[in-house]
Amino acid sequence: MYNLAVNAANDAIKYDSEGKLELAISKYLQAFDLLMSLIRYTDNKRLKEFYADRAEQYLSRAYELQSAIKKPRLKVSAEQRLSEDEELQSKILSMIIPEKPNVSWKDIAGLHNAKQAIEDAIILPMRYPELFKGMPTWKGILLFGPPGCGKTLLAKAAAAECNATFFNVSAADIMVKWVGDSEQRIKALFETAKKNQPSIIFLDEIDALGVERTGEESAVSTRVLSQMLQMMDGILSKPEDRIVVLGATNRPWNIDSALLRRFDKRILVPLPDFHARREIFEVTISKMPNFKLADDVDLNELAKLTEGFSGDDIKKLCMAAWYIPIHELKQHNMLGVGTLRPVTRKDFLEALQTRKSSVSPDEVRLNEEWNKKYGTA
Repeated sequence: MYNLAVNAANDAIKYDSEGKLELAISKYLQAFDLLMSLIRYTDNKRLKEFYADRAEQYLSRAYELQSAIKKPRLKVSAEQRLSEDEELQSKILSMIIPEKPNVSWKDIAGLHNAKQAIEDAIILPMRYPELFKGMPTWKGILLFGPPGCGKTLLAKAAAAECNATFFNVSAADIMVKWVGDSEQRIKALFETAKKNQPSIIFLDEIDALGVERTGEESAVSTRVLSQMLQMMDGILSKPEDRIVVLGATNRPWNIDSALLRRFDKRILVPLPDFHARREIFEVTISKMPNFKLADDVDLNELAKLTEGFSGDDIKKLCMAAWYIPIHELKQHNMLGVGTLRPVTRKDFLEALQTRKSSVSPDEVRLNEEWNKKYGTA
């Protein structure tokens, strides 16, 4: 059924790009119906969320096209096109985090190898351009590894460390929410980044944009990928340009080989080891002013018990443990008036009964194997 949904969505995107709006609407709605059926038949929470997100996007696009059909088409003058280009760039600007992201290296536990590689490839060249004058620079860097291990945090911290303008874009959005004008928006994204240097373009879920091509791919996917390759090739057209594309993926093996070659540096972001897990507990708890630890809590023990957890898993475990004393106050109608007791060892052990690792051994193994073949850091 999933393949049927994918085929319907690909047909919809094809008809959409060709201006065959009624056919596109029909196929978007077909994809929506199939995905809603998949939601009912699967017990996997992550798959349910994925299907629901895609279904919502396809339904939204169908409604947009339905509205467009009802409006008469007008001839567009050169002045209007210029205005549209400016409007497009203003939409791109809305994706910028206008101030330096509020994340620093000290907020990220572990990942010392990844931090060092990013510092060498991005931060130092952007901070000290004169020192790196005439030296080859990295225009594309790929962060890959299991989900929830800190790829987005690393990207934001890198932008903060070198005071760069940060563009946070989901590659899946380019293929779905931007459907119909993906190529124009990609071009506008890069042009806007050039105007706001130094810039970091963070493309999350990069595998959604550059899936390894097959004979059944849609024409629109080919054009979008070609536009991305063209823009990445011209990203450093001048020696003084300071722009980096930072891609992130949980499935690097799905990336098209031509797109992969544009990422000169490929950095594995692995699951946290024992010391990193302990540090994640410390950092997470320190940022929650109402989170008090009881004396019987041993962070070393928690770090051992959470082997195989991602950083995100550990944060959710801390929240689950903290909610236990919250629920006690609620049961006694004491919320807002009672004193919140410290979180105990028993609370964490109880939370561990329901909070498990969200990362499968296969995801870890596949990323490690890919790193041995194609990783560069």
